[in-house]
Amino acid sequence: MQRAFLPSFLLLSALAAGLNEARAARLVAPATVQDTIVMRLPNRATLTLTVRDAAQLRQLKNYHLDSLTTRLATYITQAEAAAKAGTTNQVTMRFYPDKDQPGQNLPEEIRITAHKPGTDGEKGPTKTQVFLNKKFGIVTTKDGDGHNSFSIGTDGNATANAREDSLKREKRRRSASVELGFDIGLTTLVNSSSTASLQVPSYNNWRSTYINFGLFYVQPLHYTKKSKLAFTIGPEFSGNYIRLTGNDQWVQNGNRTFVETAPDAKQIQQATLYVGTLNLPVMLRLKLKNKEDRTTLSAGIGGFGGTRLTSNIKTEYRLAGTDYNSEDKISGTLNLTPWTYGLQGEIGFHALQLFAKYNMNELFKEGQGPKTHLLTVGLNVLGF
Repeated sequence: MQRAFLPSFLLLSALAAGLNEARAARLVAPATVQDTIVMRLPNRATLTLTVRDAAQLRQLKNYHLDSLTTRLATYITQAEAAAKAGTTNQVTMRFYPDKDQPGQNLPEEIRITAHKPGTDGEKGPTKTQVFLNKKFGIVTTKDGDGHNSFSIGTDGNATANAREDSLKREKRRRSASVELGFDIGLTTLVNSSSTASLQVPSYNNWRSTYINFGLFYVQPLHYTKKSKLAFTIGPEFSGNYIRLTGNDQWVQNGNRTFVETAPDAKQIQQATLYVGTLNLPVMLRLKLKNKEDRTTLSAGIGGFGGTRLTSNIKTEYRLAGTDYNSEDKISGTLNLTPWTYGLQGEIGFHALQLFAKYNMNELFKEGQGPKTHLLTVGLNVLGF
């Protein structure tokens, strides 16, 4: 059967060779397909022909595939020119050779989708569909790197729809989005200084914790298959839990908040100052990916500003001579600064992403509490 249709195959080879550096394309064949022929061309392209039966092979000689190469080159040039001059990201043009020149067994329809070249100078994907009749079609696709894939089959729509789905996914990745963020970490006090009446507390680094969750808007600034640079902004709610060591406890006395050692009759189990803030971080973030579309390196830098929403002091203790725990809780401003602002950065390797935040404002109001700043480090569990 192959000898009988050798001229047709040579014509198809000429069509595939006319496309630059053609690749093998995948074709979803229906269950009724009986014949599949694969040809490897000298330019390393692979031409796959899948038909329902031998009768469709015999029909190929009626479509003048030798002249189709010239027509395609002309149509693709027109589509690329229209895409370049157009105001949208892509232009789809349809040509009807059989209607223009009836009686010559030309393809019923040639549909070409050309994408406007990117701002970085790279050309987007171009897709060409040639329908010889309503079911038997040829589909070629040119990606942003200039490589082509080419397929012929009994259902050109299956390959076309798969490619359209891929383009839609790619468009979503280039578009702005809203993502969920969740961070956990440890809080410490830095740049601290003591006065005669206000001593810097001895805090427990491993039990002073931080938790944060929020939403952020992601606006891509530059996008390629291997990198993404984006601007992010969005509200987040953060909570800092500053826990003391030993038998120390937090105390509020009027317009002063300080740390003192509890009497021996009062055994402190846990003394915690909680500060909850609503922040608005602004970040510039970069993400790099490998060929398998997996993140290899990510980094970000920016700042944040916000306001304190809630704060309290909770002391858990046991009195001498008793076998049960008691708890005291004080809520209010606690002489803390009402506003917060600072710098933040992050760096990640594969699935591990670390962050650091430094509060440039002091934790307490001037003269009403220890002079100290918050520094938080931890992990980004969810995010960019």
